[in-house]
Amino acid sequence: MPGPDVEQGQLFSCPKFLWRPRQKAQPDRLVRFPATEHHRLERQYAGNRTTTTKYNLLTFIPKSLFEQYRRVANIYFTLVAALSLTDYSPVRPWTTFLPLAIVLGVAMIKEAVEDYKRYRQDVEVNNRKVQVYNSSKREFETRTWRHVSVGDVIIVHKDEYLPADLLFLSAENPEGLCYIETMQLDGETNLKIKKTLDETKDLRHDSISDFKGLVTCEPPNSRLYQFTGNFEAHPPLVPNIRQLPLSPAAILLRGCSLRNTHRIFGLVIYAGHDTKIFMNATQPPSKRSRIERSVDRIIFFMFGLLFSMCLTGCIYFAWWTANYMPQHWYLAPNEAPREYDSAQPGIVAVTNFITAFILYGYLIPIALYVSMEMVKIVQSLCFIGLDRSMYHAETDTPAVARTSNLNEELGMVNTILSDKTGTLTRNVMEYFKCSIAGEAYGAGITEIERNNAERRGLKLDVPDEEADNKYREQYFNFYDDRLMGLEWAKQPHPDVICQFFRLLALCNTAIPDGPPIPEQMHYEAESPDEAALVVAAKVFGFFMIKRTNTIITLRERLPESTRDVEYEVLNILEFNSTRKRMSVIVRTPEDKILLYCKGADTVIYERLDRKHKVNEELKEVTLQHMEEFGSAGLRTLCLAYTELDPRFYDEWNEQFIEAKLSLVDRQARVDAVGEQVEKNLQLLGCTAIEDKLQEGVPQCIKTLAHAGIRLWVLTGDKMETAINIGYACSLITDDMTQFQLTGSSAEVEQLEAESRMEEATQLSAQRLESQLIKVQHTIAEDQQAKVATSYALIIDGKALLYALSPRLRQLFLEVGVKCAAVLCCRVSPLQKAQVTALVKTWGDTTLAIGDGANDVGMIQKAHIGVGISGQEGMQAAMASDFTIAQFRFLTPLLLVHGRLSYKRITRMISFLFYKNLFYGSTIFVYNAFTLFSGQPIYNDFYMTLFNVIFTAAAPLVIGWFDRDLDKGCGLRFPFLYKEGQQNLYFSLPAIVGWLGTALLHAALVVAMVLTGADSIDSDRKTGRIWSSPQDGVIMFTVVIITVHLQLSMIIDQWMWMHHVAIWGSIVLWFLFLLAYGAFPIELSTDLHHIIDSVAAIPSYWLMIVVVPITCMLPVFFFRAIKRWVSCNIVRHHGSARLLTDTKQALQQAKQTAVHWLVQTICWAV
Repeated sequence: MPGPDVEQGQLFSCPKFLWRPRQKAQPDRLVRFPATEHHRLERQYAGNRTTTTKYNLLTFIPKSLFEQYRRVANIYFTLVAALSLTDYSPVRPWTTFLPLAIVLGVAMIKEAVEDYKRYRQDVEVNNRKVQVYNSSKREFETRTWRHVSVGDVIIVHKDEYLPADLLFLSAENPEGLCYIETMQLDGETNLKIKKTLDETKDLRHDSISDFKGLVTCEPPNSRLYQFTGNFEAHPPLVPNIRQLPLSPAAILLRGCSLRNTHRIFGLVIYAGHDTKIFMNATQPPSKRSRIERSVDRIIFFMFGLLFSMCLTGCIYFAWWTANYMPQHWYLAPNEAPREYDSAQPGIVAVTNFITAFILYGYLIPIALYVSMEMVKIVQSLCFIGLDRSMYHAETDTPAVARTSNLNEELGMVNTILSDKTGTLTRNVMEYFKCSIAGEAYGAGITEIERNNAERRGLKLDVPDEEADNKYREQYFNFYDDRLMGLEWAKQPHPDVICQFFRLLALCNTAIPDGPPIPEQMHYEAESPDEAALVVAAKVFGFFMIKRTNTIITLRERLPESTRDVEYEVLNILEFNSTRKRMSVIVRTPEDKILLYCKGADTVIYERLDRKHKVNEELKEVTLQHMEEFGSAGLRTLCLAYTELDPRFYDEWNEQFIEAKLSLVDRQARVDAVGEQVEKNLQLLGCTAIEDKLQEGVPQCIKTLAHAGIRLWVLTGDKMETAINIGYACSLITDDMTQFQLTGSSAEVEQLEAESRMEEATQLSAQRLESQLIKVQHTIAEDQQAKVATSYALIIDGKALLYALSPRLRQLFLEVGVKCAAVLCCRVSPLQKAQVTALVKTWGDTTLAIGDGANDVGMIQKAHIGVGISGQEGMQAAMASDFTIAQFRFLTPLLLVHGRLSYKRITRMISFLFYKNLFYGSTIFVYNAFTLFSGQPIYNDFYMTLFNVIFTAAAPLVIGWFDRDLDKGCGLRFPFLYKEGQQNLYFSLPAIVGWLGTALLHAALVVAMVLTGADSIDSDRKTGRIWSSPQDGVIMFTVVIITVHLQLSMIIDQWMWMHHVAIWGSIVLWFLFLLAYGAFPIELSTDLHHIIDSVAAIPSYWLMIVVVPITCMLPVFFFRAIKRWVSCNIVRHHGSARLLTDTKQALQQAKQTAVHWLVQTICWAV
């Protein structure tokens, strides 16, 4: 069986994000085919067997327990359970272990089920079949994926998944091309074109034995779109041994599937967990909501309260035992065990502390985390995932909550940071206008122009597009009779126009797919922009009909004739975010060597030939046209070309090949060599492409602004384009005060022209600082004068570079957060993440939304990341916390689901802490009556069931179904969202209110129950008076009723689930007394038939009615006063419509509460 060729290679750099050499790096990977026995036995690379499970049979128990005990509360409850095994425990051990086992068991079973599903998937994947070449038998044989090794040559058929990372050797087509779908890798559904080397593209089933060579490449890494390696081809593949550079276009990655190609041959270079899909299988950043962090602080406070209670009780009891225990002869102090030995107060204090620690443990809600997780999962899967208002029918895309940890955080967002292209716009590009040789072409009116005209009240003469543009098709919406057909040849500069169209057709990486008929040809392009340019060239008469690795064939329609012309592609200098341009070098049929270049205006203008007279004439007018196009919301690209001297090209090409073969810092060296040839360009003109706004974006932004949410748009567009798009989508309005910050000026440009870069940088930074200070003073003066206005800040790329510096970032942030809208122009992907991190430092809850791979850093950096599943694939969606199909779905996601989730979860958490503090305080107060001796008033069995049975259902129902207003109110009245922004329901006053209410209720319950049950009369047939078991049942009944009535007081809209949960839980307590009391006395102990003794006493029924009502009265009146005040505030600030709806909802809640109260009092009387 062939295996990898393993030889000691040189050191190779593969840091995570940067290309630079590092010491002691992994050696280069060397893969030889066919591999010799010596190579195969010397060393083995990773095999192809993979596993995605988190546990195995040996590690499940320890690892899953470790996961559970990362929560401090679980450690606490385990400690309590362990202490209950001691002789000092006031409860039976099983009553503390039972709830702990339930909580841990449910969580561990969930983990086990999920991991077993992953195990079954692993088994299925590892046992898939593939054909592998056996060099010893010189034939292909079938093996499972797990038996594939590095160095194997395999066959992959159409629609099959690739089992490993492969070097693409050949396909059964003469071009050596194949199509792959990368859906599982990066989420993109459009097909990618892969190209084999010309030297191997003719390999077939019967000639694979002629394949001999050595691949030298980088060690395994996570870079999906980069690859550095060389292929050393040996005879008979080539006449002589040759070194050939390998590009990412020749690498097929595991997880992709083969499409539109019968079968391909590939050489395995990375297998198993060394493949890029597994190297990228890292967990996203762990995010926790602000509410969860507040819960942790409350738990620590409760721990402190518990500790202080235990400390107070043990000190007092030790003091009383030492001083007064000997005086109570009936307690037999001389025979007392050590925990009551008056001669050893220290031991008494320690043992009493342990007793109290167990007894007061109910202060901490054991079901808190489980309840929160259950509520959040239902909110995510059922409410967000099934909401039809966030379902996009055209793409069949629902909203998806990829994590349930941040549901409530959606209701607290202060700032949204958004990408533009594909997020606010559709990312469906159409060729719309152009400027060639100083003349602007294109008669259309963009959507941005129409929206801005409507905003100003102007009426535009909009032509009938269908009638005026008979050439319109996908990606092309251009109409101007001067260029259509062959009319362009009659223009003043037909030679420049011809080169312009030729550049559109040649300077790209698109692949034609279809017959050479314009109506049936389809182009597979890397981006919609590129597809729009190629289609434009086709319509203008420069039709790309065929492409191979080295030849592009154009069908050119010229005035003299229509002919098929072959251009030899010599080199391609690819586009990246650093270069901001793409170039292609071709040899024409006339044997001329031409370089065509397209890119951003800033980088093209820097490389123009300043001695060329035409450039000087065209620069200003083309720049003016680009500004006009940008004002119309169009995306512009500059186009230029130059003719290369053959001797210069030959010398340059040698350096280029050397750079392409480099295994150290290859990309940087290629870019540096590219700089040498991309110069002395001749300007041709520019293109302008329209990307229309998504449906509902302006209305969505208006609604978000009314909700008090600031919006920062981070775009790569020029300032003029960004401003006009800002107006069109209602981000910027006429009543806003605008501040425009730029890093350029005449002085700065002069210094840059003189190559005095350091001075230019200092001057730009100083100018920006003075601009920021001026803006800050203007805002401060308006605030002092109480001028009601909003602000918009627009900053260009150069200014943003300085604004993010340590010196100015705080000043920039202080100005930005005071603005309702911020537009950052010419922003790089790294700057997007830096701006997001900067805004986070202000303390705001940030939400980042984007649709492309360049938005991933921003999405992961923000508190909440939202991905748009759009035209640029699913990279952003896969890295996000929530996924939606359109930007407009942010309004229901935030104003409906976010607001309700925040209110539901905070109420549920507050109630859980309330009921446990209330319940635990009754134990503490009663224990104080018993001199802190550790005597419980409740039976330990129903004490255990308090959290997990008797009060478990009602909080879940509140977390799932509670709502104050109907769904539409959140959208119609956005300022209701400010409740979450201000954290009204989980602020310090709100938490103190809940905990104070718990202490008040505990004091009332203990005082009234112990007073009412303090009887010296005989109330039973046996003649014995009430004892602590009866007192405990009465008090526990009152506690159960009171906590559920307290919960009913905060319910705004009742549903049948509320009634079942609240009243059903109370009924369940009485059924428990009946059922458990019927057990033999050995099991039921002091609860044996206890319901018979207490139910026959009228005072029992009176107390369980009067005491809860007494507890509710202060709460009822406080809430009534609060709502009356709130109605006055709404009347002052809100609209009449909002006031009506709000008053109706509040009146309904009041009537429900009053009706219930009157009924209860009448029943009690």
